[in-house]
Amino acid sequence: MRRAVPFLVAALALVAACAVVESPPGGPVDETPPRLAGFSPDSAAVVTGPLTRLAFDFSEKMNRTKAGGWLHLYPTRRIRKTSWKGAIRAEVELEEPLPPDTVVVVEVAAKMKDAHKVSGMIERRYPVFTGEVSAPGRISGSLVLADSALADAVVELLPVPPDTVAWDRQDILRRTRCDRDGRFELQWLPVPSGPYLLHAFADGDLNLRRGEKEPHRLLPDTVSLVPGRETVELGATTLYPLDTPGRLRLLTPDTLPPASRFGVIAMAITEADTGWDPAPAAFDSLTFSWLDSVLGDTLAAVTPGPNRLILFADLDRDSSFSVVPDSLVPGRGDTLLYVVADSAADTTGHYLEPWRDLEPVAIEPGLLQTYTLPPGRFTLTAWPEPEIPAPAVGDSTAAADSLTRAAVTPADSTAAPDSTGTAPPDSTGAAEPDTLGVAAPDTTTAPGE
Repeated sequence: MRRAVPFLVAALALVAACAVVESPPGGPVDETPPRLAGFSPDSAAVVTGPLTRLAFDFSEKMNRTKAGGWLHLYPTRRIRKTSWKGAIRAEVELEEPLPPDTVVVVEVAAKMKDAHKVSGMIERRYPVFTGEVSAPGRISGSLVLADSALADAVVELLPVPPDTVAWDRQDILRRTRCDRDGRFELQWLPVPSGPYLLHAFADGDLNLRRGEKEPHRLLPDTVSLVPGRETVELGATTLYPLDTPGRLRLLTPDTLPPASRFGVIAMAITEADTGWDPAPAAFDSLTFSWLDSVLGDTLAAVTPGPNRLILFADLDRDSSFSVVPDSLVPGRGDTLLYVVADSAADTTGHYLEPWRDLEPVAIEPGLLQTYTLPPGRFTLTAWPEPEIPAPAVGDSTAAADSLTRAAVTPADSTAAPDSTGTAPPDSTGAAEPDTLGVAAPDTTTAPGE
């Protein structure tokens, strides 16, 4: 037992000595971002034969991550394996060779970090030619947000999709980043080529992905490159904050009968949306708009994002979605104009004003969009007769007078502002039933009858 004690002490001393593998840390903190020092194949290299391996050399030891997080190829290629040599050289193996006779753009993202987790590496994009191909095409322009240059924004190049494919469900053909002045340039494009779509978005976190709160938009025009027009300058394009109201222009098909006055209720569709149940609705300057021509007007200040649109005929011109007697519904039995909501429609004598629930439309922030109203019938929904407010106690004359006026004149709505901040059309005169292209039945009574 006595022999074991010196042995144990010696062993503990040895362990303590082995635990100190390096001197305590010291010196200045590493704040220098890494940089891409070299790559193979080189920029603008012409490669013959199948190519499945790429190599990248960095200026210092890197945080050894898989290339799928920082390397992107256009056209897209899947990455099979990433091998690091001494934490400074990354060798990337592809699932399949680069396509022949093509300009392949290699993109190394700025999100890479060195071994000390220092980021800030400058993005690099360069071409590799897999054959004797020519790519003189260029598309350039600039981006603006809130009257200022949108620095560091990203512009993506996409093909114009077929009608059956959404534009954002396609592979990106190219992308680039704006400089400090908001200028961008997409290079190394074949001629002829296109047509192309361009999608731009703010990228404050420099991760090359559009966040839910980052402004974005499609640029307004498609672009094609042809001989003699290898370079296209698009000028300045404005992006808008996500809460900027949009505008919606409604166009009518030839099959819709003319009407003197329509109202449109625009309602933002939220995640908790359960649909719309028709019911009388008082005028609301935030959601109501008026179309006083034959459906060719523009709705201002529509909430960005998906919106439900309710179109209704304001038959009594009271500036609300209200209940009217059947005598105000022109052509009530015309099945080309109306669909009856239920079998009780002929028993109440009153209806909600004819309405249509249009297909939802997505409103882009700050932009004007055009929506062509599809052909369709208006719905007639039977509704109980509205109650007439009781007169004030002791004022029987005023009560009788008010009942007489209510029978012949709709409510005066001249004081109610519309969605643009102006008053809706004056409705102080006699009721003017909306014709919907059909003469309304004559409900007046000649004297003496």
